[in-house]
Amino acid sequence: MLIGLPLAAAALAVPLVTKASEETPVLRLFREWQALNDRIDAFDGDTPDTMLEELSALELRLRITPSVGVADFAAKVAAFTHWGHAVICEDYAPEIWAEARMMLEKVQ
Repeated sequence: MLIGLPLAAAALAVPLVTKASEETPVLRLFREWQALNDRIDAFDGDTPDTMLEELSALELRLRITPSVGVADFAAKVAAFTHWGHAVICEDYAPEIWAEARMMLEKVQ
């Protein structure tokens, strides 16, 4: 339990964004991604290619937009794993793993 304490303390030091007016670029993109993903999930039949292309474009924008806090990073992980239903491979999203390494180096 003590092993996780430094990381937990570091996470508490990063402010979480709660107001829409204070949303970061990553959280705004995440909300767009979530809305489109919900529309795709509700689609009856084959999902139109245009919707899938739009989702991929949002995911790329999420990948390249720097996180400014823990909530941003969590949003990226949620989007790229489709809320835990997929795995994020280094080859597919190297930017996310680079951010993880950078964040973890700050707490060591």
